[in-house]
Amino acid sequence: MLLSRNKVSFFLTLPAGVLLILNGIRGPTELYELGLQYLEIIGDAFIRSVVTAVLVSLVLISMMGGFAVLAGGLLIFKNHVLTGKLLIGLGAGVGFFWPLILFFTLIMSWDTSLVAAQYSILGWTGLFLAFAAVLIAK
Repeated sequence: MLLSRNKVSFFLTLPAGVLLILNGIRGPTELYELGLQYLEIIGDAFIRSVVTAVLVSLVLISMMGGFAVLAGGLLIFKNHVLTGKLLIGLGAGVGFFWPLILFFTLIMSWDTSLVAAQYSILGWTGLFLAFAAVLIAK
């Protein structure tokens, strides 16, 4: 019996989440924190509070790292694919633009060891498994 794409994606998120937890890898919280620093330019207090709540929520989900990847895999398994993909993307920091940013960084730095040394081999394996899970889910 063949597995559906969502089940394959779920089974990829299991080792990905565990590897990300073991290596302490999380999503890109610095980007959201940078957005929090520049909230003073928004004049309306209500809009500023809504944007603050959204950014703080994104920071909290991104800080969950591997746990968010595991939760996203469970959501994909339960056929809540869009929400699961979003959670995996926030937790691991992988999404559509992640390979492009990685490729751009490799080209601009001219030093692949600099980019590769950011995470251990297990960390990179977890990131690529999470990215594959996002791509496979339908």
